[in-house]
Amino acid sequence: MITPVKAIKGQCQQIKNWDKAADDLFSKAVSRVRQPIESLFNWLIV
Repeated sequence: MITPVKAIKGQCQQIKNWDKAADDLFSKAVSRVRQPIESLFNWLIV
């Protein structure tokens, strides 16, 4: 299962800033794919 990127506790700020742009793009892509699928299953459950 693909999930959005979560922050890692204890990671230094410099590494967080370096990875932020790529992580944001990946998280946005994942959420755009997951949202319609979750909506479909919610509609089926009701």
